[in-house]
Amino acid sequence: MSRMELDPSQIMQVGMGFWPSKTVLSAVELELFTHLGSESMTGEQIGERLGLHPRAIYDFLDTLVALRFLERDGDGSDGRYRNTAETAAFLDKQSPTYIGGILEMCNARLYRFWGDLTEALLTGKPQNEIKHTGKPMFEQLYSDPARLEQFMEAMQGISLGNFHTLAEKFDFSKYKTSAMSGVPPASSARSSPAAIPIFGARATTSRSSRRSPRRPSPPPA
Repeated sequence: MSRMELDPSQIMQVGMGFWPSKTVLSAVELELFTHLGSESMTGEQIGERLGLHPRAIYDFLDTLVALRFLERDGDGSDGRYRNTAETAAFLDKQSPTYIGGILEMCNARLYRFWGDLTEALLTGKPQNEIKHTGKPMFEQLYSDPARLEQFMEAMQGISLGNFHTLAEKFDFSKYKTSAMSGVPPASSARSSPAAIPIFGARATTSRSSRRSPRRPSPPPA
């Protein structure tokens, strides 16, 4: 194959992949998809709702349209933006199938850690919380209730698909109790509450009403 036949598009797509990634992560951070919900809004309305600078509005929203995270009817200032079926299901915090918690954590923690990948490759040293605080990751997480809540939401979101499959494949109706390890119990019930009745009303409690789990007490000496 001659050089004229070679295509650098894959190289450029991967190399510049942080552009679309950060656009989506910022949209999740701003709760754009939650604010839209089942509505459609003009760019000006969205800008007012999210507190965006006017210069940023249309480039931001139209990039999300191009990435197929939003749909748009009309053009210019009269255009109206709305969620796609996927973002309505998975990125609206009011949806029982919300998985955005993992993206919230990616934006708040992991995105910056990966920015130090070259340093990690050269030194072999960790680039997470221990780099800046000297404390292990989980000790640092447990010291901050807000960050711990974010971590738990991330684990719940990334596990939701597995629990949905479990709820479809396994008959829970013959059991009265259940123990879940490593993931908030509500994760399994939120994926299919009707399939797992043992969790009851508590399992379908909205995200905003759940509290961060407490750190387990140390074992007796």
